[in-house]
Amino acid sequence: MANRRTAVQVPSVEHLKEGTMGHVFGIRHLSPGGAWHLERLLEQVDPTAVLIEGPSDASPLIEHFLHEKTRPPIAILAFTCSPPIRSILFPLAAYSPEWVAATWAVRNRRLVRFMDLPASLFLGLEPTLTRQEDSTAPTTDTQRYLDDPWQEIARITGDPHYEIWWERQFEQLTAEGAYREAIHELGKGLRSLRKETGEELPKTLMREAFMRREIRRAVVEGHAPERLVVVCGAYHVPALRWELPPMDDAQLSSLVSSPVQVALMPYSYRRLSSQSGYGAGNHAPAYYQALWEEIAAGTPGRLPARYLTEVAGKLREAGMIRSSAEVIEAVRLASTLAALRQDRVAPTLAELRDAAITLLGRGDQDSIARYLDAVEIGDVIGAVPPGVAQTAIQKDFHRWIKDLGLSEYLKDREQIVRGRASKRQALDLREDRFAKSKEAAFRDRRVAVFLRRIEVLDIGFARYVTTEDDRSENTFKERWIARWTPDCEVRLAECSLLGDSIELAATRRLLERLALATDTAEISEIVQQGRRCALPSVFHEALQYLQQQAVSDSSFLSIARSTRLLAGMSRFQEVDDIDASPALPLVAQLFLRAVMLVVPAARCDDGAAVAVGRAMADVAYVALLGDLGEALPVDRWRQALHAVAEDDLVHPFVAGVACALLLEAGALDDESLDRRIVRQISPGMDPSRCAGFFEGLASRNRMVLLSRHILWSSLSTFLEQLDDGAFLRALPGLRRAFASFSLGEIRRVADILTELWGEGGSALVQAIETCLDDDEVRQLQEELGNLDL
Repeated sequence: MANRRTAVQVPSVEHLKEGTMGHVFGIRHLSPGGAWHLERLLEQVDPTAVLIEGPSDASPLIEHFLHEKTRPPIAILAFTCSPPIRSILFPLAAYSPEWVAATWAVRNRRLVRFMDLPASLFLGLEPTLTRQEDSTAPTTDTQRYLDDPWQEIARITGDPHYEIWWERQFEQLTAEGAYREAIHELGKGLRSLRKETGEELPKTLMREAFMRREIRRAVVEGHAPERLVVVCGAYHVPALRWELPPMDDAQLSSLVSSPVQVALMPYSYRRLSSQSGYGAGNHAPAYYQALWEEIAAGTPGRLPARYLTEVAGKLREAGMIRSSAEVIEAVRLASTLAALRQDRVAPTLAELRDAAITLLGRGDQDSIARYLDAVEIGDVIGAVPPGVAQTAIQKDFHRWIKDLGLSEYLKDREQIVRGRASKRQALDLREDRFAKSKEAAFRDRRVAVFLRRIEVLDIGFARYVTTEDDRSENTFKERWIARWTPDCEVRLAECSLLGDSIELAATRRLLERLALATDTAEISEIVQQGRRCALPSVFHEALQYLQQQAVSDSSFLSIARSTRLLAGMSRFQEVDDIDASPALPLVAQLFLRAVMLVVPAARCDDGAAVAVGRAMADVAYVALLGDLGEALPVDRWRQALHAVAEDDLVHPFVAGVACALLLEAGALDDESLDRRIVRQISPGMDPSRCAGFFEGLASRNRMVLLSRHILWSSLSTFLEQLDDGAFLRALPGLRRAFASFSLGEIRRVADILTELWGEGGSALVQAIETCLDDDEVRQLQEELGNLDL
């Protein structure tokens, strides 16, 4: 429940009437040039206190920035402790001005703290404090500038992207005070434009009032304004003046505070590159890191050679040799391209990319795109000290990662999770009888259970890469792909609302889904997940609920899917930690209900036919399982399939599937099959019905059908008697049926038709194997009346 923040007396600074509040330095939040100029200012001023724009309740985390195990990029994450979850993320790279200011202060033992609204207040602000957009208002140049000033400036100046404009106009400034003066003018201009148009956001004004309060507090605490450095976004600089009022006690106490969790988490260059907009990130963090390192070393002129040499190195690693001469020429080309712009002579990333593509890629951008990505973005992930401001579930996650030996997968790139033998690209869930301990013997199974729980929590760290059908068979091998991103850490922290451990959180998440489940298929999925995640309470509670719901569920689709899911538990039980035998009696009950429901379900429309056919295949799969013995009324199921195949009210596609399933089970003799084919595919029948039956019949066991000459004879005779309109009605179904045939099967059909026709075989095969170009496809579409195929 929200609570009110306790009022704190506003410090009085009566003798300071006007002017900037200390040494205010405006920044862009990820700017190596800004970081360098700010560091020089800090050395010159030698402040006693450094105040930085950022959530003030995160100030205790600053002391960890210089910990030996802290490695940027990192981020401060704050999120509400009760639904709906709201969060803010404050990323920091080594070239962030805020990082430079904070670490300088800690290293020199100066007071340092964040001065923006606490996350507990910021996340409690009402949504109405954000300006509401008027979708009916005309879009003017001014409005475009206000909505996205950076991209609009780039458009006006002719730069391809605002990052290029920014690098050219700000990052290359080296004269003392030049950066600070330029960015202050930019912030002043933006603010003036918003003031003229009445576009200022109330939330921004509130934040700035709080910042002024925090600056005054630092002065009252004994820090002289001339020894005070304030670091904030350039937009806020004009607002941090002594003559403007700070937030008072009444205003502060009126704000609703939401309980929040504040944590320090690793971040990545990949995530920084995916952000957009002011203060959120930049498109080439590894390149900006290199720019920062060269500026800090006093050798910014080395950056072009460094960038192009690294690209050439990546190409060489991939087996594409590039000579030193090509690198030298690329550096010259980049400098020449930059010189064509009269305002600057140093190349920006745009010129460096063009030079790399032209000389190292030899004009082919696609051939070196991945290597440019590696040099410009990189795969660096930061690190924070163990246990620093982490939630209990984060600590539990990392404990499991360490215990299971999965630390190598905490990288921002996709990797196959390997099994107990390093060469295996799948987890083997069986016991390793040669292992020296129980933990080692079942290591792969423990990894699989952990990854399944993570998947249930939707953290995004790992995904199962086989098909859903393969998954339901419960095989003893599983293939997973892992990729750790900062988003994973955010989602993991948010899962702390569900429990203090991965096991408890996964249990609660599944029980929440169970409470919302409405049919037997959904419930059976949860039964399956409870068992595969080794969560006995979920398994048994979901199974009990399923027994209750199975009596009243009248959906054949749901019953069929549930039957298959539960029946699959009877296979490979030795690789699971939960005994599935309590679920098996329910399989017979569900199977019988499927038998009773299949004929009414088969009398469906076109929209439901494919789903019904798939559901019938699910039940047929269960009927073929030998694990269940005589517990299932298989004969009644086959009688029901015969009824479906003979019923004139049944959708023709479903009737075709019924025949295919009977044929697959060895329950349809040749005479009956031929009779049904002739009955369904013959002259005078509705073309769409004939095509639908063929599509359903050909959806399974095509190798068997290829030997049924009566099928192809009936189909040939049927097609020959169709006029143009009837042919167009039959074409979509026929096209869908043949689309799943392999080239070898198509050739076999051509041979059969050649036998039937007595001639034209070579021309038919040639027509089948001829690929159509785009113009021929368009012409064919026009001839068919733009029929949707």
